[in-house]
Amino acid sequence: MQSLPPRPAWHNPYLALQLGLAALFGLLGLLVLFVLLVATRGVVPFLLATLASVLPVPIYATLILWVDRHEKEPGWLLLSAFFWGSTVAVLFALVFNNLAGSILEALFGPLWALRFTIGVVAPVVEETAKGLALVGMAAFLRDEFDNLTDGLVYGALVGLGFGVAENVLYLGRAFAAGGFAALTLLFLVRVIVLGLMHSIWTGCTGAALGYAREHGGAARFVAPPAGYLAAVFLHALWNSTNLGAEAMVGGRVLLLLPLLFGVILLPPLLLLGVLAFLAERRERELVRTHLLDLVSAGILTEDELRAAATTRIKSRRLWEAFTRKGPRGWLVLRQFYDTVAELAFIRWRRSRSRPAGSDEDFLRQRLADLRSRLEALAIPWT
Repeated sequence: MQSLPPRPAWHNPYLALQLGLAALFGLLGLLVLFVLLVATRGVVPFLLATLASVLPVPIYATLILWVDRHEKEPGWLLLSAFFWGSTVAVLFALVFNNLAGSILEALFGPLWALRFTIGVVAPVVEETAKGLALVGMAAFLRDEFDNLTDGLVYGALVGLGFGVAENVLYLGRAFAAGGFAALTLLFLVRVIVLGLMHSIWTGCTGAALGYAREHGGAARFVAPPAGYLAAVFLHALWNSTNLGAEAMVGGRVLLLLPLLFGVILLPPLLLLGVLAFLAERRERELVRTHLLDLVSAGILTEDELRAAATTRIKSRRLWEAFTRKGPRGWLVLRQFYDTVAELAFIRWRRSRSRPAGSDEDFLRQRLADLRSRLEALAIPWT
């Protein structure tokens, strides 16, 4: 069977960046592990806290990636977003939060320093540390960060990475202080109920940057600062409310956190969900609009285009391919749909005078080769 044509050598212009990021995350990751090991006061608390914090990450990551149902982002960039949050942003926050806290304590005493650091400094520092990755993507990886969906996904992954590292710290300290009971309670609250809170906050920044990239014009100047300020405000509101509640009810504040989630975090989560839904509708129409001429030319059939643009149909046919032909059939059909979407998006970028990111002739040839493989596998329901 004829293999797929290799991508042109120029198709991966980010090799040096990928190697540099891998080295950066590797070195900083070791430093973060050492800091967390010391901060959690022992190997056992550290290991238990790490296991509890990492356990639901595949579920949360799957939910986040499900938002992007048409043009899938490069795996290396998705991983980079997560590891930026769990290494670079964490160390940035540790340094500047502690520095600011020390200065404030010298000026105003420990009580007010704690309140101001948690309620004001930490939200600004942490959302800035996480947001820097998104600004870098929007500025230097423009063909991979060009709409609201991209920004929301990358922002949520940066936040997820940050939250995992932060949870290791809190859960480890909880176990060291109160054993399995304290660890279990904090796990249920911080990891299960509140596991996506940093994703919600940084998702606001990412969605705003993506919206600015997608629409241009005045949105370039209004949306990014608005999204960043929304992230800082929500973060500060959450921290300040928790601090006030803890002052009133002590350790029982953990029992109030699910209620506070419903009041403070659920509304922005629902808003981001609505924005993601509307963005998916726009992308669905984008795929249809920019590939209609390929149907007329006989390069795609109407059924193929409809399936590629409609998540429900595409999911059903991928499942059929898996059940009838196994992982191999699923993979080839998935590659076919992804190539159709990529072709639509490079045409959309060109219509807006943006870097295409891929070569259209190469993608057309890839579609033809994938169709041949589907026919050889007897998968006619494309």
